[in-house]
Amino acid sequence: MSEIKKLIKKHEKLRSNAINLIASENYLSAGVRNALASDLAGRYHTSWYGGSKIAQEIIIKAEELAKKLFKAKYAIVTAVSGNICDLAAIFTFTKPNEKVAMLPFTVGGYPLGIHKFNRKRIDIPVNRKTLEIDVNKTIKMLKKEKVKLTILGSSFIPFPHPVKEISTAIKKMNFPSHCVYDGSHIMGLIACGEFQNPLGEGAEVLFGSTHKTLYGPQGGIVLTNSKKHYEQLKKYLALDLNEGIGLIDNPHTNRIAALGIAMEEMLKDKDYGKKVIRNAKTLAKTLDESGVPVRFKEKDYTESHQILLDITPRKAKKLCHTLEKAGIFIDIGGRLGTAEITHRGMNSKAIRELAKSIAKIYHRI
Repeated sequence: MSEIKKLIKKHEKLRSNAINLIASENYLSAGVRNALASDLAGRYHTSWYGGSKIAQEIIIKAEELAKKLFKAKYAIVTAVSGNICDLAAIFTFTKPNEKVAMLPFTVGGYPLGIHKFNRKRIDIPVNRKTLEIDVNKTIKMLKKEKVKLTILGSSFIPFPHPVKEISTAIKKMNFPSHCVYDGSHIMGLIACGEFQNPLGEGAEVLFGSTHKTLYGPQGGIVLTNSKKHYEQLKKYLALDLNEGIGLIDNPHTNRIAALGIAMEEMLKDKDYGKKVIRNAKTLAKTLDESGVPVRFKEKDYTESHQILLDITPRKAKKLCHTLEKAGIFIDIGGRLGTAEITHRGMNSKAIRELAKSIAKIYHRI
């Protein structure tokens, strides 16, 4: 057996025997995995090549599924990551040297190096203790700085963002300004009608990665109800041989097929979102009752899949590595997620037992 095959086998054994509470990951079904490993993995999708008609049909079908799942008029599934979606939005709505408002890195804002693309990053005012966006300060800042693009959404997002308030204010600005929503972490919850409805609340575009609460393969997705924005974004995300290639050349049709299968599964699994949130609350409450400090008890801990521990960065890192030895995976930021254990069928009783096991390990470090 090759060395790489041995490592793959070792990795799969490790993961199959462990409990994954990493908030930014999920379990892929057999159907999704089969699509990723299909013949599509080595094929192109354009009419330049013979034999590509079915690949093109797969992309069209995946876009139709995305529109149905998210109740949006337009969908783009060719982005190979959530990061590429961010870049497409930035290039669509801003020009060099213009300003983009995002949540600060320190409260979970996506650590995108906007300066590398000749844009200026402006931090959205956030209460570091509550993680709540200060709406009044934000609106004043957007006006004063003449921010051209505001990106809501965060990597640490236990509660909804004030999309309606901010997007409404942005539409009244006396200069061109846009509001979009990076739903990478909670895309699967949004698909199930949970957490919040960014497009319905006023965001012009919803985008994000497809492998966190949305249980597809790693990749990106863009949704909007604006034909104009759809056409603008597609110039960067579709293979454009007339004006020149933008951010995407080969969108990896096997990935798109796998995403399509995941969306078909989710359309039949609409209670998944409710279960994820219920399980997160159960895990958080049991951890708290077992002596593990959890943030936001006063708000019932969370309204998403995420649980944030109230511990120091040093202790969070130590807990991560100690739990890893016990076959329980979290990240070093003191953040836990219930998307994968929910997708794999863990019930409330098992989750309470899991929380008690984590607590025992926590009290030993």
